Amino acid sequence: MRKWFALCMIMMLVMVLAACGGNSDNSSGGKESTPTKSADNSEEKGTDKEAVKDVEIIFQSWITPNLTVEYYDQLIQKFESANPGIKVKRIQPPANEGSPDSYLKTLLASGDFPDVVQNATIQMFVDADALLEIPIDEDIKNINNYEAEMIEGKLYNISAIRQPQSLIFYNKKLFAEAGITSTPKSWAELEAAAEKLKAKNITPLLTAGDWTAGFTFSVMTSPSVYKDNKNWYADRFDNKVKFTDANWKEAASYYTNLVEKGYFNKGALSIDYTAVEQEFLKGKGAMYPMGSWFSAAEAVADKDFEVGVFGTPTKDGTQYLLGGENAGGYAVAKNSKYPEEALKFAKFMMLDSEAHKGYLQADALFSNLKEPLKWEMSALQTEIYELLLNNPPMVGHMNNKVGRVPVAGIQDQYNKVAQSIMLGDVDVEKGMKSLDEYWDKNNK
Repeated sequence: MRKWFALCMIMMLVMVLAACGGNSDNSSGGKESTPTKSADNSEEKGTDKEAVKDVEIIFQSWITPNLTVEYYDQLIQKFESANPGIKVKRIQPPANEGSPDSYLKTLLASGDFPDVVQNATIQMFVDADALLEIPIDEDIKNINNYEAEMIEGKLYNISAIRQPQSLIFYNKKLFAEAGITSTPKSWAELEAAAEKLKAKNITPLLTAGDWTAGFTFSVMTSPSVYKDNKNWYADRFDNKVKFTDANWKEAASYYTNLVEKGYFNKGALSIDYTAVEQEFLKGKGAMYPMGSWFSAAEAVADKDFEVGVFGTPTKDGTQYLLGGENAGGYAVAKNSKYPEEALKFAKFMMLDSEAHKGYLQADALFSNLKEPLKWEMSALQTEIYELLLNNPPMVGHMNNKVGRVPVAGIQDQYNKVAQSIMLGDVDVEKGMKSLDEYWDKNNK
């Protein structure tokens, strides 16, 4: 019996010691245990792989004759090389649209909104709660007047450019043939010049269909209205002004008169922006209303005449350029899976010194940084720069801010009015009333 008891005690002692030995290997003194790493550190390798795994951000680019696929792709390649682990997939809207808004609205509705968007109507997508608020850091503070693009005290758009838009480019050779010795400053002088050109069988003015028609209508009428009221859109929200007011109807009547007298190219609505640009560069029209970006195409065009530029005439002859300051830039999706990477890319595209300078030169823009970057300008671009020096601070037109950003989609209504005029519907009251009706319907 004693032997059996002693044997049991010995066995119990062995079991206790074994248990204690096991605890000495795996216990952490009451703390959570740390997983044992295998000899090949497979767990650690898995973590490393996760850390360096590429993220992909979707970028909606805005393609034009100046801002080409190649232009964007080389910048994307540079960004990716400098930022291993971030890949950028570029997408683009269909051609012949004045902005990517419709395309982006479709993507937003389908849940495929890009991480970074370009040249969108910012207010529209802020209203849709689709955009990320941009932090006001030192990068943003390096932009002149960045506050002008804020919406209710928040910034959603990264841009640092000045872009005059209400310009008329002209063929100096055709002006000389028609005996025109000075550029028009007033409406009356523009009509007189157009009459001289038409008498020589020269097409005085060129425009096109799609967004170009509305753009031409806007830049040739708005300056006379907005130079006297730089908050016109803000006042329209407050019902202090309307498109059917006397000043707007007078401006629209002046434009309609140019159409009725046959001063624009025949079949204008059957061609698009790219085609009308080439028509002008081929010498098939004397005057071409367009924004400063046209000068980039002119600088590399093969032609046998010089191009000049003047501000779109106003009723009283006072120069007042319309355009964008810090508009048309880059915004980031609020629901991006990779907001830090998307913001980094957006900043790179606008604020990286080489990218910024390249953007200015590619699209004939002017830097709005506190220390502006300069580029080698053509003679025509220098003329535009000199016009800007003598111009007050610009406001926008069409879908750009004039005191406030207009109601969403107003650009399409401008296009409809302009196209109707080109097609012979000269009822100015009806056309301007349609703009008011659109505004009131979409003022939400």
